Amino acid sequence: MNFSTALKLNDIDDYIAPSLECIKPVKIPTEVGKTKSISIGEDGTYVATNDLGEKYTLSKAKIDLNDCLACSGCITTAETILVSQHSVDSFLDLLKDSTKHEIVMALSPQSLASLTTSLQKRSVSLPSSLIEYFDSELGNSSDGFGMTEVRDICWRLLHSRGVTSQPLLDTTWSRDISLFVAAEEYIKVAKGEANTPILPIITGICPGWVCYAEKTHFKLPPTFNDWDESFLLKHISLVRSPQQMLAGVLKGSVVGRRLYLVFVMPCYDKKLEASRSEFTVFGDVLQKEADLVLGTNEFVSVLEALLKQPSQQLMEDDVTPLFLNSRFLNPMLGDSGSYTSYRHAGSGSGGYAFAVLWHAAQALFDIHLPLNVTDDPRVLTRNLGNHDLQEILLFNSPEDRQTAFANVPVGRTPYRNCGIEPKPLLVFLIANGFRNIQTVVQQLKRAYAKAHSRRTSLREEVAFDYVEIMACPNGCLNGGAQLQSTLADVSRTYFSQNEQDLLNSDESKQLLSKINPSHRQSICYTTYRSIPKIEITNPATLKW
Repeated sequence: MNFSTALKLNDIDDYIAPSLECIKPVKIPTEVGKTKSISIGEDGTYVATNDLGEKYTLSKAKIDLNDCLACSGCITTAETILVSQHSVDSFLDLLKDSTKHEIVMALSPQSLASLTTSLQKRSVSLPSSLIEYFDSELGNSSDGFGMTEVRDICWRLLHSRGVTSQPLLDTTWSRDISLFVAAEEYIKVAKGEANTPILPIITGICPGWVCYAEKTHFKLPPTFNDWDESFLLKHISLVRSPQQMLAGVLKGSVVGRRLYLVFVMPCYDKKLEASRSEFTVFGDVLQKEADLVLGTNEFVSVLEALLKQPSQQLMEDDVTPLFLNSRFLNPMLGDSGSYTSYRHAGSGSGGYAFAVLWHAAQALFDIHLPLNVTDDPRVLTRNLGNHDLQEILLFNSPEDRQTAFANVPVGRTPYRNCGIEPKPLLVFLIANGFRNIQTVVQQLKRAYAKAHSRRTSLREEVAFDYVEIMACPNGCLNGGAQLQSTLADVSRTYFSQNEQDLLNSDESKQLLSKINPSHRQSICYTTYRSIPKIEITNPATLKW
């Protein structure tokens, strides 16, 4: 696996190899009593003796990704486990006996933008064989190609090597649904029609942020004594990410075939998300909704490996009719699997702040904004110290917006904390990178403290109504699994796509139509879990 320059294991001081020093918290059953001693049997088993002299065998500890997600023993995830379970080798091994599965692949637009940019720039990080292949496929179009052409060529290569007979799906379609449901969630909470999550709502589509929130604990003021210390989870949106939304729809709708879903994503943390127990299909065989996640750079390694294999003609029975085409995507894609790429307004992470603000303004205040909400004369944007912490304010009129612009000081202080007029109708925030995540968390803690000391409600003290938050600086376009290209070039490629309203594509409409209303809750939403701090017993107290 080729790591990007953003993160390498040898650059991390707190990395612990799981085979050596990783501590898995094991729950000891209380019925066996207090352990007094431990001995090693001749066969290598560990036998414990309790205070009554009774002996019992200790089970062998095993560590997998679920244990990493449920452990607060170290900050950095045990990536060697992650790599072994979601890797290029795992994917290529799958192809050796692919008859057991119907392989379906989905490509994130951020990954596609990264790959397209590297091909346009003929990046040295790409294998020369891959550049030559794309050149030959593009032909006369090699001087002016974009994401749609690159995706189609990827599909043809996957198809010609017998990897899949299905179209190369786009997580933009499921992001349509995720954005729509996120807006719906916010509006219900703002109107008082739902009490979870609580305002300010913070997006939960970034698994790096979610892992941090689940393992972060703060002591709250006495007013909130009935709340546990992981109060951040009460604010996180319950809406699934595009990856898990698509996985949930496909695994929940296709019956009678064993789908094997492979996602290509810009961030290694998406492997962790796929491994969460919340995203498991319960049936005759226990399986994950998203079976395997590859980083963008790993997908390049897959393409390179496939180029070394001979082209093969799939049997007619394998491709006619295309199984998913006939059930989901026909007639839009047809047999070629081709469609036009598009994007949503807002950030390169998906545009959650823009989409939710657009719908909330209309539903709560009957204000109709353009898709790019910052183009409206009633909307003011502010950088709170850096470009990765951007405040978006909606005012009642263009005049109010102008007055606010003239009165607000330059700096990191959120508008609502400046104590100036006029009051905004809504305040949204886009926060990228852990430095800014810490800022958001500290501001939220201060809001709790103010609500306690002033005997006011939390809603009166919070600086923001909604926060789009990502762990990677600059968001998903700069994910740790992206190829080596400048962020400006990748952004230019991504934003060159046509901007489109939610659920305005035939593909996303068909995908939405496959969600059974009775299963909507389980397919569109998820849950979180507070990870307790580990209390390590001193091994010196045990008698060996």
